[in-house]
Amino acid sequence: MRGINCSVIALLLVVGCFPPTTIDNQLESRPHAVGCAPGACGDSERAITITYLGVSGLLIEHQGHVLLTAPFFSTPSLSMVSPRLSRLFRSWPRISADTGAIEKLLPHSADRATAILVGHGHYDHLMDVPYIATMRATSSKVYGGPSVRHMLMGDSALRANGGQRVVAISEAAAGSREWPGVWYYSSDSAYRFMALTAGHAPTFRAWKQSYTFAAGTLQVDLDSLPHTAAGWKLGEPYAFLIDVLSDPAGEPVFRIYFQDAPSEPPFGFPPSDVLAERAVDVAVLCAATSSNFSATPDSLLVVLRPAYVIVTHWEDFFRSQTRPIQLNRATALGAFRQSLRRALPGSSGWVMPLPQTTFRFRETGRE
Repeated sequence: MRGINCSVIALLLVVGCFPPTTIDNQLESRPHAVGCAPGACGDSERAITITYLGVSGLLIEHQGHVLLTAPFFSTPSLSMVSPRLSRLFRSWPRISADTGAIEKLLPHSADRATAILVGHGHYDHLMDVPYIATMRATSSKVYGGPSVRHMLMGDSALRANGGQRVVAISEAAAGSREWPGVWYYSSDSAYRFMALTAGHAPTFRAWKQSYTFAAGTLQVDLDSLPHTAAGWKLGEPYAFLIDVLSDPAGEPVFRIYFQDAPSEPPFGFPPSDVLAERAVDVAVLCAATSSNFSATPDSLLVVLRPAYVIVTHWEDFFRSQTRPIQLNRATALGAFRQSLRRALPGSSGWVMPLPQTTFRFRETGRE
């Protein structure tokens, strides 16, 4: 407890030392735009759209079929996710999903989602999922690591019928740089996805000390959803390869690499033979805390060689999207941009979008 408390104190002190930076416009590479303009993607009905929902949430749509990566809109303040300065730091404030914010910010098209992918179990990735899965995307299945399932079983609606709507991807089923993992398919056969064994950068690193918030896994189902930020455990972190499939042939027509936390190389790398079969069209990379690992994301980009990069989880998620968007203080923006310029092919474009921005791509993924 004492070591964790010291790390939390140090984190709070560091966070408080830097004034917030307001971001009015998305940042992007020049001259290469990401995707194509509306009406310039050929057959608009066959275009792939990716909408950045904020934090690590994506809404991916193709021919009316939707896949989500775990959206998060509740954004409790920093004081609500930190231990209270009383009772020797043993008291954590209670938090829960802000259903009003979800209803205001989650697009209606998300209701058609058949799959929700969760890379790890922290509250800013998982806390809103039970409401979204049971009240909005009611035909979806949720995919994540075993700890993600154990936590979601705390929701009575998801626990019903044996918890069939929550799929635990075992570590044995996840791929790595050396071997492929299992392909899972959405119920509408519009997408397939492979989990990749990944990691999670330390929340805080300084003076040869590091601390990862809410680390650890769960081994049993919970009776109720976690009530504090610390209760939403990291679990088994995964990245994902996501293939958009054609209809009715079921062949991949677009490939997305998705991570919701930076990994220490080579964790999170896809199998080389899978990449040889089809290149990555869009890499979705997490900016926050990436500077806490060396060669990140440089070495990953050298392997992926994507046509485009969408940078996510860069903004301050302790404040609502309805307020001016500010930079997450754990995002070393200058270093991240240098990494992109250094490691990306010259023809690639990248963007750090504002939440609720939509990008369009041709099925081939290459402009």
